[in-house]
Amino acid sequence: MKKLLLILFKSLGFIVCIIIGFIAMALLVDLVGLPLWIALLVLFTWFGRHDEDGLYRLFKDTHQSNLDDIKRQELEEQETKVIQ
Repeated sequence: MKKLLLILFKSLGFIVCIIIGFIAMALLVDLVGLPLWIALLVLFTWFGRHDEDGLYRLFKDTHQSNLDDIKRQELEEQETKVIQ
């Protein structure tokens, strides 16, 4: 139950950030909109880096998974070379 409430509050915070982003984009010039969204995404990722289910952890786990896949493929290539 506690984890569900935490997820709810984090989701609510994310939605509030998106609404603030829409308001800020409406007030600023069109050329500033994309950098503002990028800044919001970077800030949201940075401040949520200690969260177990946050974007930072997701990106980190995906990167580590890719590195593990590369290592596994290299080992498979070496095995096929030895077998031949």
